[in-house]
Amino acid sequence: MKEVPISASRRESLGKGPARQSRMAGTIPAVVYGPDLEPIPIAIEERALRTAMKSSSGAGTIFNLDVEGNENKVVLREIQRDPVTSKIMHLDFHAISMTKPLNISIPIRFDGTPVGVKTDGGIMQITMRELEISCLPTDIPESLVVNVEDLGIGDSIHVRDVEVPKVQILSAEQRTIVVIAAPTVVKAEAAAEGEELEEGVEEGAEAAEGEEGATEESKEGSKEESKDEGKGKGKKGK
Repeated sequence: MKEVPISASRRESLGKGPARQSRMAGTIPAVVYGPDLEPIPIAIEERALRTAMKSSSGAGTIFNLDVEGNENKVVLREIQRDPVTSKIMHLDFHAISMTKPLNISIPIRFDGTPVGVKTDGGIMQITMRELEISCLPTDIPESLVVNVEDLGIGDSIHVRDVEVPKVQILSAEQRTIVVIAAPTVVKAEAAAEGEELEEGVEEGAEAAEGEEGATEESKEGSKEESKDEGKGKGKKGK
């Protein structure tokens, strides 16, 4: 597993106010914690963080975090972002031991185009994007690569079908990772939606016709009433 260096400084003041000031100064507030380490509030320069993230390989990346000369090997556990701008607001780093197993999630990547999609028009439905594993930090794979080229219509791959060297898989073995769905299922759903749409249009047209008929009847009735009133006035005038 690739290790990425990153530097940080201690934060002396805590709370929302100092954290806001830290972000305004171009640094990201963060914290480092672990089973054998007291939580350490730190700040990382945005530029340094961007460089480190570009060099990382994903959720399983090990960072060599240097806090004013003291180094710890850590993994990034949580990124808190602004819900509107998606800007990083806070980071949580977890200090690890290189001799103890670590629970972590690695990304799942798919290789190839399924034959069921290429020749039969099926749909590849991905139901898992990450795999939860346990292993030593030095054995963390960058990702799980799943080859899907031989999958036909109705075929699927489950957690129990994959193997990762030197790793204990924690995700439930019965979970489906990917399945190739038949195109008829998709067409049937689309057809059902189309029928509902047509029914809605027909009902709308019938309602419009009914309103138009009622309007015409109302107009005719008004004309008849006008005629009767005219006759009645004529007789009175005589």
